[in-house]
Amino acid sequence: MLADDVYDAFVLVPLYMAMYFKHDLHIHGNMSKRLYKNVMNYLQRILCDFSPDLSRVNVTADGFAEAGGEQNIIGAGISCGVDSLTTIYDRYVNEADPDYRVNGLFLFNCGSHGDYGEGSSKLWQARYELNKKCADELGLPVYQADSNFHAFTHMIQGGGTKAGYFATWSCILGFQGAVKKYYVSSAYSYSQILTFGLRRSNNDFSEFSESYSVPLIRTERLELISDGCQYERSQKTEHIAGWDIAQRYLNVCVTPDSEGHNCSKCHKCLTTLTALEAVGKLNNFAGIFSIETYRKHVFKHLCERVIGLSSLFMVDNDPSLSKFLVSHGMKLPSYLTAWLYLFPSRAKGLVKSLMKKAAPKLYARLKRALKPSHSS
Repeated sequence: MLADDVYDAFVLVPLYMAMYFKHDLHIHGNMSKRLYKNVMNYLQRILCDFSPDLSRVNVTADGFAEAGGEQNIIGAGISCGVDSLTTIYDRYVNEADPDYRVNGLFLFNCGSHGDYGEGSSKLWQARYELNKKCADELGLPVYQADSNFHAFTHMIQGGGTKAGYFATWSCILGFQGAVKKYYVSSAYSYSQILTFGLRRSNNDFSEFSESYSVPLIRTERLELISDGCQYERSQKTEHIAGWDIAQRYLNVCVTPDSEGHNCSKCHKCLTTLTALEAVGKLNNFAGIFSIETYRKHVFKHLCERVIGLSSLFMVDNDPSLSKFLVSHGMKLPSYLTAWLYLFPSRAKGLVKSLMKKAAPKLYARLKRALKPSHSS
Protein backbone atom coordinates (compact mmCIF):
# COMPACT_ATOMS: atom_id res chain seq x y z
CA MET A 1 0.00 0.00 0.00
CA LEU A 2 2.91 2.36 0.63
CA ALA A 3 4.26 4.41 -2.27
CA ASP A 4 8.01 3.82 -2.42
CA ASP A 5 8.49 5.23 -5.93
CA VAL A 6 7.73 8.87 -5.03
CA TYR A 7 8.72 10.95 -2.02
CA ASP A 8 5.44 12.88 -1.74
CA ALA A 9 4.96 11.72 1.86
CA PHE A 10 8.21 13.46 2.79
CA VAL A 11 7.59 16.88 1.24
CA LEU A 12 5.03 18.70 3.39
CA VAL A 13 6.58 18.49 6.87
CA PRO A 14 10.07 19.36 5.55
CA LEU A 15 8.45 22.22 3.60
CA TYR A 16 6.98 23.74 6.77
CA MET A 17 10.27 23.30 8.62
CA ALA A 18 12.24 24.81 5.72
CA MET A 19 9.94 27.84 5.60
CA TYR A 20 10.21 28.21 9.39
CA PHE A 21 14.01 27.94 9.51
CA LYS A 22 14.52 29.92 6.24
CA HIS A 23 16.25 27.15 4.26
CA ASP A 24 15.70 25.95 0.72
CA LEU A 25 14.54 22.37 0.35
CA HIS A 26 15.72 19.60 -1.95
CA ILE A 27 13.93 16.27 -2.20
CA HIS A 28 16.45 13.51 -2.91
CA GLY A 29 14.02 11.51 -5.03
CA ASN A 30 11.05 11.88 -7.35
CA MET A 31 7.84 13.63 -6.37
CA SER A 32 4.50 14.34 -7.99
CA LYS A 33 4.65 17.25 -10.43
CA ARG A 34 1.10 18.29 -9.48
CA LEU A 35 2.00 18.42 -5.78
CA TYR A 36 5.19 20.34 -6.64
CA LYS A 37 3.29 22.93 -8.70
CA ASN A 38 0.71 23.40 -5.96
CA VAL A 39 3.44 23.83 -3.34
CA MET A 40 5.32 26.40 -5.41
CA ASN A 41 2.39 28.36 -6.81
CA TYR A 42 -0.24 28.28 -4.08
CA LEU A 43 0.51 26.54 -0.79
CA GLN A 44 3.55 28.64 0.13
CA ARG A 45 1.54 31.80 -0.40
CA ILE A 46 -1.17 30.53 1.97
CA LEU A 47 1.46 29.57 4.55
CA CYS A 48 3.10 33.00 4.42
CA ASP A 49 -0.31 34.61 4.91
CA PHE A 50 -0.90 32.26 7.84
CA SER A 51 2.26 32.99 9.82
CA PRO A 52 4.85 35.80 9.86
CA ASP A 53 7.34 33.15 11.05
CA LEU A 54 7.32 31.55 7.57
CA SER A 55 9.11 32.67 4.42
CA ARG A 56 9.02 31.42 0.86
CA VAL A 57 11.78 28.96 -0.02
CA ASN A 58 12.93 27.28 -3.18
CA VAL A 59 11.97 23.62 -3.52
CA THR A 60 13.69 21.23 -5.92
CA ALA A 61 13.57 17.48 -6.47
CA ASP A 62 15.61 14.90 -8.32
CA GLY A 63 12.72 14.47 -10.73
CA PHE A 64 9.00 13.97 -11.18
CA ALA A 65 6.98 10.77 -11.30
CA GLU A 66 3.58 9.32 -10.54
CA ALA A 67 2.95 6.75 -7.85
CA GLY A 68 2.42 3.20 -9.08
CA GLY A 69 0.04 0.58 -7.80
CA GLU A 70 -3.65 -0.16 -8.21
CA GLN A 71 -5.44 2.60 -6.37
CA ASN A 72 -8.78 1.15 -5.29
CA ILE A 73 -9.26 2.45 -1.74
CA ILE A 74 -11.48 5.39 -0.89
CA GLY A 75 -10.32 6.31 2.57
CA ALA A 76 -11.27 8.37 5.59
CA GLY A 77 -9.88 8.79 9.07
CA ILE A 78 -11.50 7.21 12.10
CA SER A 79 -11.13 8.85 15.48
CA CYS A 80 -14.80 8.40 16.43
CA GLY A 81 -15.04 12.15 16.98
CA VAL A 82 -17.97 14.16 15.70
CA ASP A 83 -16.08 15.13 12.54
CA SER A 84 -14.89 11.66 11.54
CA LEU A 85 -18.19 9.94 12.35
CA THR A 86 -20.08 12.52 10.30
CA THR A 87 -17.84 11.77 7.31
CA ILE A 88 -18.30 8.01 7.75
CA TYR A 89 -22.07 8.43 8.15
CA ASP A 90 -22.38 10.55 4.99
CA ARG A 91 -19.72 8.98 2.78
CA TYR A 92 -20.27 5.34 3.76
CA VAL A 93 -23.63 4.70 5.40
CA ASN A 94 -25.59 7.09 3.18
CA GLU A 95 -23.40 6.97 0.03
CA ALA A 96 -24.57 4.65 -2.75
CA ASP A 97 -22.09 5.64 -5.49
CA PRO A 98 -19.16 3.16 -5.40
CA ASP A 99 -16.86 5.79 -6.94
CA TYR A 100 -17.30 7.94 -3.84
CA ARG A 101 -18.17 5.48 -1.08
CA VAL A 102 -15.58 4.92 1.67
CA ASN A 103 -14.16 1.39 1.76
CA GLY A 104 -11.21 1.80 4.13
CA LEU A 105 -10.47 3.66 7.37
CA PHE A 106 -7.14 4.98 8.68
CA LEU A 107 -5.67 5.96 12.04
CA PHE A 108 -2.30 7.71 12.06
CA ASN A 109 0.15 8.32 14.89
CA CYS A 110 1.57 11.62 13.76
CA GLY A 111 0.92 14.10 16.58
CA SER A 112 -2.75 14.17 17.55
CA HIS A 113 -2.11 11.67 20.37
CA GLY A 114 0.64 13.74 22.02
CA ASP A 115 4.35 14.43 21.71
CA TYR A 116 6.58 11.95 19.95
CA GLY A 117 7.48 9.05 22.20
CA GLU A 118 6.16 6.07 24.10
CA GLY A 119 3.26 7.98 25.68
CA SER A 120 1.68 9.01 22.39
CA SER A 121 2.17 5.51 20.97
CA LYS A 122 0.29 3.98 23.90
CA LEU A 123 -2.62 6.41 23.56
CA TRP A 124 -2.70 5.88 19.79
CA GLN A 125 -2.86 2.11 20.30
CA ALA A 126 -5.57 2.45 22.97
CA ARG A 127 -7.63 4.63 20.64
CA TYR A 128 -7.08 2.13 17.84
CA GLU A 129 -8.59 -0.63 19.97
CA LEU A 130 -11.67 1.54 20.63
CA ASN A 131 -12.00 2.61 17.01
CA LYS A 132 -11.50 -0.88 15.62
CA LYS A 133 -14.57 -2.10 17.49
CA CYS A 134 -16.54 0.60 15.71
CA ALA A 135 -14.99 -0.25 12.33
CA ASP A 136 -15.70 -3.95 12.82
CA GLU A 137 -19.39 -3.18 13.38
CA LEU A 138 -19.37 -1.08 10.22
CA GLY A 139 -17.64 -3.87 8.28
CA LEU A 140 -14.67 -1.70 7.28
CA PRO A 141 -10.94 -2.39 7.61
CA VAL A 142 -8.73 -0.04 9.64
CA TYR A 143 -5.16 0.65 8.55
CA GLN A 144 -2.63 1.99 11.04
CA ALA A 145 0.41 4.10 10.26
CA ASP A 146 3.03 4.95 12.85
CA SER A 147 5.31 7.89 12.10
CA ASN A 148 7.87 10.22 13.62
CA PHE A 149 6.56 13.35 11.86
CA HIS A 150 5.57 14.85 15.21
CA ALA A 151 9.17 14.64 16.40
CA PHE A 152 9.67 17.54 13.98
CA THR A 153 6.37 19.43 13.93
CA HIS A 154 6.41 19.65 17.74
CA MET A 155 9.80 21.40 17.60
CA ILE A 156 7.82 24.54 16.72
CA GLN A 157 5.93 26.34 19.49
CA GLY A 158 2.30 25.49 18.88
CA GLY A 159 3.38 23.06 16.18
CA GLY A 160 0.47 20.72 16.81
CA THR A 161 -2.08 23.13 15.39
CA LYS A 162 0.29 24.94 13.06
CA ALA A 163 2.16 22.12 11.31
CA GLY A 164 0.39 19.02 12.63
CA TYR A 165 -2.06 18.89 9.74
CA PHE A 166 0.88 18.59 7.34
CA ALA A 167 1.91 15.43 9.19
CA THR A 168 -1.57 13.94 8.74
CA TRP A 169 -1.67 14.81 5.04
CA SER A 170 1.82 13.35 4.64
CA CYS A 171 0.65 10.03 6.06
CA ILE A 172 -2.19 9.99 3.54
CA LEU A 173 0.22 10.69 0.69
CA GLY A 174 2.28 7.73 1.85
CA PHE A 175 -0.57 5.36 0.93
CA GLN A 176 -0.71 6.31 -2.75
CA GLY A 177 0.08 2.73 -3.68
CA ALA A 178 -3.54 1.88 -2.80
CA VAL A 179 -5.59 5.03 -2.08
CA LYS A 180 -7.23 7.07 -4.86
CA LYS A 181 -9.53 9.31 -2.81
CA TYR A 182 -9.35 10.35 0.82
CA TYR A 183 -11.93 12.33 2.76
CA VAL A 184 -10.27 14.70 5.23
CA SER A 185 -12.84 15.36 7.95
CA SER A 186 -13.11 19.11 8.40
CA ALA A 187 -13.56 20.61 11.84
CA TYR A 188 -14.88 23.94 10.58
CA SER A 189 -17.67 25.09 8.30
CA TYR A 190 -17.17 27.37 5.32
CA SER A 191 -18.81 30.25 7.21
CA GLN A 192 -16.65 29.69 10.31
CA ILE A 193 -13.47 29.82 8.25
CA LEU A 194 -14.71 33.07 6.68
CA THR A 195 -15.52 34.46 10.13
CA PHE A 196 -12.58 33.21 12.18
CA GLY A 197 -9.89 32.59 9.57
CA LEU A 198 -7.85 35.76 10.03
CA ARG A 199 -8.18 35.57 13.83
CA ARG A 200 -6.47 32.19 13.73
CA SER A 201 -3.40 33.43 11.87
CA ASN A 202 -0.21 31.95 13.31
CA ASN A 203 -2.32 29.71 15.53
CA ASP A 204 -4.49 27.06 13.86
CA PHE A 205 -3.81 26.34 10.19
CA SER A 206 -6.91 24.18 9.85
CA GLU A 207 -9.25 26.87 11.07
CA PHE A 208 -7.35 29.42 8.99
CA SER A 209 -7.71 27.74 5.61
CA GLU A 210 -8.53 24.02 5.53
CA SER A 211 -11.46 24.36 3.10
CA TYR A 212 -9.17 25.66 0.36
CA SER A 213 -5.80 24.22 1.46
CA VAL A 214 -6.76 20.53 1.56
CA PRO A 215 -7.72 20.35 -2.16
CA LEU A 216 -4.16 21.50 -3.01
CA ILE A 217 -2.68 18.41 -1.29
CA ARG A 218 -3.17 16.13 -4.25
CA THR A 219 -1.21 14.27 -6.89
CA GLU A 220 -1.92 12.75 -10.28
CA ARG A 221 -3.11 9.57 -8.53
CA LEU A 222 -4.59 10.75 -5.23
CA GLU A 223 -7.31 13.30 -4.45
CA LEU A 224 -7.87 14.74 -0.97
CA ILE A 225 -11.40 16.01 -0.34
CA SER A 226 -12.26 18.33 2.53
CA ASP A 227 -15.48 16.87 3.92
CA GLY A 228 -17.69 18.40 6.60
CA CYS A 229 -17.28 22.09 5.72
CA GLN A 230 -20.96 22.05 4.75
CA TYR A 231 -21.90 21.72 8.45
CA GLU A 232 -21.24 23.56 11.67
CA ARG A 233 -20.23 21.32 14.55
CA SER A 234 -23.57 21.54 16.33
CA GLN A 235 -25.29 20.49 13.09
CA LYS A 236 -22.95 17.52 12.79
CA THR A 237 -23.74 16.47 16.35
CA GLU A 238 -27.46 16.60 15.60
CA HIS A 239 -26.90 14.80 12.28
CA ILE A 240 -25.40 11.70 13.93
CA ALA A 241 -27.24 11.85 17.28
CA GLY A 242 -29.75 9.18 16.26
CA TRP A 243 -27.14 6.80 14.81
CA ASP A 244 -26.61 3.77 17.01
CA ILE A 245 -22.92 3.55 16.09
CA ALA A 246 -22.34 7.11 17.32
CA GLN A 247 -24.26 6.36 20.51
CA ARG A 248 -21.83 3.53 21.30
CA TYR A 249 -18.53 4.90 20.03
CA LEU A 250 -18.51 8.72 19.95
CA ASN A 251 -15.19 9.88 21.42
CA VAL A 252 -14.44 13.62 21.54
CA CYS A 253 -12.34 14.07 24.69
CA VAL A 254 -9.15 16.17 24.84
CA THR A 255 -8.28 14.86 28.33
CA PRO A 256 -9.16 11.16 28.10
CA ASP A 257 -8.19 8.53 30.62
CA SER A 258 -5.36 6.09 29.92
CA GLU A 259 -7.69 3.93 27.82
CA GLY A 260 -8.94 6.86 25.76
CA HIS A 261 -12.44 7.19 27.27
CA ASN A 262 -14.36 10.48 27.47
CA CYS A 263 -13.87 12.52 30.66
CA SER A 264 -17.29 14.25 30.27
CA LYS A 265 -15.99 17.59 31.62
CA CYS A 266 -13.42 19.02 29.17
CA HIS A 267 -14.53 21.77 26.79
CA LYS A 268 -15.08 19.37 23.88
CA CYS A 269 -17.05 16.87 25.95
CA LEU A 270 -19.22 19.65 27.39
CA THR A 271 -19.76 21.27 23.99
CA THR A 272 -20.84 17.96 22.50
CA LEU A 273 -23.06 17.00 25.42
CA THR A 274 -24.87 20.36 25.52
CA ALA A 275 -25.73 19.94 21.84
CA LEU A 276 -26.94 16.37 22.50
CA GLU A 277 -29.07 17.58 25.40
CA ALA A 278 -30.54 20.32 23.22
CA VAL A 279 -31.72 17.76 20.64
CA GLY A 280 -33.05 15.40 23.32
CA LYS A 281 -30.46 12.65 22.81
CA LEU A 282 -28.28 13.05 25.90
CA ASN A 283 -29.37 9.85 27.63
CA ASN A 284 -28.72 7.84 24.46
CA PHE A 285 -25.00 8.46 25.07
CA ALA A 286 -24.98 7.50 28.76
CA GLY A 287 -22.91 4.41 27.98
CA ILE A 288 -19.90 6.43 26.80
CA PHE A 289 -20.24 9.64 28.86
CA SER A 290 -20.86 10.21 32.56
CA ILE A 291 -24.10 12.19 32.69
CA GLU A 292 -23.50 12.84 36.40
CA THR A 293 -20.10 14.41 35.70
CA TYR A 294 -21.62 16.47 32.88
CA ARG A 295 -24.34 17.81 35.22
CA LYS A 296 -21.70 19.00 37.71
CA HIS A 297 -19.87 21.09 35.09
CA VAL A 298 -22.44 22.14 32.51
CA PHE A 299 -23.67 25.31 34.24
CA LYS A 300 -20.18 26.79 34.43
CA HIS A 301 -19.65 25.85 30.78
CA LEU A 302 -22.86 27.65 29.77
CA CYS A 303 -21.87 30.69 31.84
CA GLU A 304 -18.50 30.81 30.10
CA ARG A 305 -20.28 30.61 26.77
CA VAL A 306 -22.57 33.49 27.65
CA ILE A 307 -19.63 35.63 28.81
CA GLY A 308 -17.50 34.51 25.86
CA LEU A 309 -14.63 32.86 27.73
CA SER A 310 -14.55 29.53 25.88
CA SER A 311 -11.63 30.56 23.72
CA LEU A 312 -9.87 27.19 24.02
CA PHE A 313 -12.02 25.78 21.27
CA MET A 314 -12.67 28.60 18.80
CA VAL A 315 -15.04 26.68 16.56
CA ASP A 316 -17.55 26.43 19.41
CA ASN A 317 -17.09 30.00 20.57
CA ASP A 318 -19.12 31.56 17.74
CA PRO A 319 -22.71 32.73 18.36
CA SER A 320 -24.17 30.05 16.08
CA LEU A 321 -23.83 27.30 18.72
CA SER A 322 -25.57 29.40 21.37
CA LYS A 323 -28.32 30.09 18.85
CA PHE A 324 -28.49 26.36 18.14
CA LEU A 325 -28.97 25.57 21.83
CA VAL A 326 -31.64 28.23 22.29
CA SER A 327 -33.44 27.25 19.07
CA HIS A 328 -33.75 23.70 20.43
CA GLY A 329 -35.23 24.85 23.73
CA MET A 330 -32.17 24.97 26.01
CA LYS A 331 -32.18 27.92 28.40
CA LEU A 332 -28.90 29.77 28.86
CA PRO A 333 -28.13 31.78 32.01
CA SER A 334 -28.47 35.56 31.74
CA TYR A 335 -25.34 37.64 31.31
CA LEU A 336 -25.68 38.96 34.88
CA THR A 337 -26.12 35.47 36.34
CA ALA A 338 -23.12 34.18 34.38
CA TRP A 339 -20.98 37.16 35.42
CA LEU A 340 -21.83 36.75 39.11
CA TYR A 341 -21.26 32.99 39.01
CA LEU A 342 -17.85 33.31 37.37
CA PHE A 343 -16.69 36.40 39.31
CA PRO A 344 -14.98 34.57 42.24
CA SER A 345 -12.87 32.33 40.02
CA ARG A 346 -12.09 35.21 37.63
CA ALA A 347 -11.08 37.49 40.52
CA LYS A 348 -8.88 34.78 42.01
CA GLY A 349 -7.24 34.23 38.63
CA LEU A 350 -6.65 37.96 38.16
CA VAL A 351 -5.04 38.36 41.61
CA LYS A 352 -2.83 35.35 40.98
CA SER A 353 -1.77 36.74 37.59
CA LEU A 354 -0.98 40.20 39.01
CA MET A 355 1.04 38.74 41.88
CA LYS A 356 2.92 36.49 39.50
CA LYS A 357 3.91 39.46 37.34
CA ALA A 358 4.53 42.03 40.08
CA ALA A 359 6.34 39.84 42.62
CA PRO A 360 7.27 36.47 41.11
CA LYS A 361 9.58 35.46 43.97
CA LEU A 362 6.98 36.30 46.62
CA TYR A 363 4.33 34.46 44.62
CA ALA A 364 6.53 31.36 44.42
CA ARG A 365 7.21 31.46 48.16
CA LEU A 366 3.50 31.84 48.98
CA LYS A 367 2.65 28.98 46.63
CA ARG A 368 5.15 26.71 48.37
CA ALA A 369 3.95 27.80 51.83
CA LEU A 370 0.30 27.11 50.98
CA LYS A 371 1.00 23.77 49.34
CA PRO A 372 -0.61 20.98 51.42
CA SER A 373 1.84 18.76 53.28
CA HIS A 374 1.72 15.02 52.60
CA SER A 375 3.68 14.14 55.75
CA SER A 376 1.83 12.59 58.67
